[in-house]
Amino acid sequence: MPSPPIQVFLTTIASQPALRSRQEYILRILQVKKLPFTSYDLASDEDAKKLWRRKAPNDKQQLPGILVGGRFPGQFSDFEDAVEHDELSIFLRLNDDWDPEIDGDGKELKPAAPVGVPGAASPMQMRPDHKPSFAPQRSPLARHTVSNRRHADDPEEYDAGDKLDDKALAGLQVTEDELMQLVADLGLGGIEREAQGNTTSTSTSTNTGTGTTGTSASGNSCDSRTRGSRLNREDSGE
Repeated sequence: MPSPPIQVFLTTIASQPALRSRQEYILRILQVKKLPFTSYDLASDEDAKKLWRRKAPNDKQQLPGILVGGRFPGQFSDFEDAVEHDELSIFLRLNDDWDPEIDGDGKELKPAAPVGVPGAASPMQMRPDHKPSFAPQRSPLARHTVSNRRHADDPEEYDAGDKLDDKALAGLQVTEDELMQLVADLGLGGIEREAQGNTTSTSTSTNTGTGTTGTSASGNSCDSRTRGSRLNREDSGE
């Protein structure tokens, strides 16, 4: 015989972070343990609300709540203690046999219904109209495998580490266009242009300096000739 059924009573109107955390904790434990359960949303299910209030003690009706085989096993704190002390099988009566004709009224076991609480659907509640559907995605592994295949018309690839003399880029296969782009991204093209600019600037400065020196020397030569002519005229008595 199966163990007693587990019913979890939740609410989608969980404005308090502590309440949401407790609900998620119970659902996560049950799903990790792969325990079948039925969940109910008391915010929208009036019958489930009546069942919970009838079965749980008046001073222990705080949510989230649990019934095992139609009986109240304890509050959330009791569930948490059972998990911490590895006594969950005792709390949920997993080793007990349960016969609905003897141990409970089958009419009180409400049918499963979708609940708007993340993780509230257990495997036994999942139906074709309840399962989320996901579009099939290609494996990233397959994508890399296809992209790594080279065709006859593919451009030739080079090792970026060898071309740029950089060990950090060793093994990186790039095409000629990618290599040029890599050079631009690394700023190597800018360094080369700057070096060329410095060379041109130095050459221009040298030429300009030479021209100034030549002009200055030419002026000095003219001054010397003028003074020589004046001295010759004075010697001649002019």
